[in-house]
Amino acid sequence: MGKRKDKEVRIFYGIWIAVAGFVLLFLFSGAGFYSFSIFIKPFEETFGWSRAAISLAMSIYMVLHGACGPLVGYLTEKYGPKRIMTFFAIGTGASFILVSFTQSLWFFYMTYALLSVTTTGIGFIPVSRLLTRWFVRRRGTAIGFTMVGIAAGGFVMSPVAGMLNTYFSWRISYVFLGLLVWALGIPMTLFVMKGSPSEMGLRPDGDAPDTDSDSIEIENGQTVLKVVEEGWPLKPALKTRTFWWVALTYLLAPMAQGGVLNHQVPLVTEAGLAPTAAAMAMGITAGMGGFGKLGFGRLSESLPFHYVAMACFGIQALAIFLLLAFQSPTVVWIYVVLFGFGMGGIVVLLPLAVSHFFGLAAFGTIMGTVAFIQGIGSSSGGLISGLIFDHMGNYRNALILFGCIYLLAIAAIIMAGKPRPYMPEP
Repeated sequence: MGKRKDKEVRIFYGIWIAVAGFVLLFLFSGAGFYSFSIFIKPFEETFGWSRAAISLAMSIYMVLHGACGPLVGYLTEKYGPKRIMTFFAIGTGASFILVSFTQSLWFFYMTYALLSVTTTGIGFIPVSRLLTRWFVRRRGTAIGFTMVGIAAGGFVMSPVAGMLNTYFSWRISYVFLGLLVWALGIPMTLFVMKGSPSEMGLRPDGDAPDTDSDSIEIENGQTVLKVVEEGWPLKPALKTRTFWWVALTYLLAPMAQGGVLNHQVPLVTEAGLAPTAAAMAMGITAGMGGFGKLGFGRLSESLPFHYVAMACFGIQALAIFLLLAFQSPTVVWIYVVLFGFGMGGIVVLLPLAVSHFFGLAAFGTIMGTVAFIQGIGSSSGGLISGLIFDHMGNYRNALILFGCIYLLAIAAIIMAGKPRPYMPEP
């Protein structure tokens, strides 16, 4: 019995934080935006709405999701992730159930707007805020593993929603998604999440307390470490050139990714794949994204951040230029593997970039601000591709543009320079 207890004590609680984060991102992505396309045809058949009118709901969702990023980051910093994530998990479940009562287009838009706001509160901003506090040496691996939940959610929940639509109805599907968020998400936020290791008398990565820098206090019968978190406040960070180079990086790279990914099926069909193979290629791209999240997270622990970011953007640019140079099915599959793997790194490197350059003192608000800029890039890329295709009749010029944008993102992250400690003005 003694040996078993000793073994259990060695399990760092941060592992459970990462697992809970995986579950929340699984719900955030799988129940949220990945499953949306499954409902387009049922809405069309039920109400006779155009696909453009239906798709506008997801546009509203994405715009509000980016706009809410700074607010969620601020609330997470002020009230702690446990309270905020529990509140938004309850709201997310309720929002899904509300969608099932849709009878008009305005109600549909309203409920998806509400869904956007609530899912932001259980998404990668508060999850990243937690992981950066629980992990230092293994931060990249922890964030990479947790972000795989995004890919897993899309892989699992889309077919589940489709099956429910087929055997029951889309209204039952939305009720199921709401109940699933309550059943899985609320226990994770309420019983697993802890704002920081110091709340449990621990240090990041499970290290022993540092008696020289940590003060130990007893609160409510529990040992609590008072750890001073270093880093930049939001306002001084916004005045630095580094912030705006990082922001430009996360405007450009997601713009290029969205511009290519949102049009990938017709794009690779033009390059020589049959429609069925093109759909399969989309799934493989998402799967490779999962490997990319793990891979780039791990690389960030052993290589300088600039090199990892350059590799992430460079691999995607290489994939695009290969597709431009060689129009053959073989090259398309090489593109799928390379682009998918590189794509996985972008979402992982965002919280790592914020913690790398600005520390943890105002991580949530800075992360939310950059995520808002990322949302502008992501939402505009697909529109740019569509406009170029409509004007030119093919995607060649769009691919050239986005390949060059990835190269500009590499230049931007280099220009961000090295992280500097925050020095308050006297």
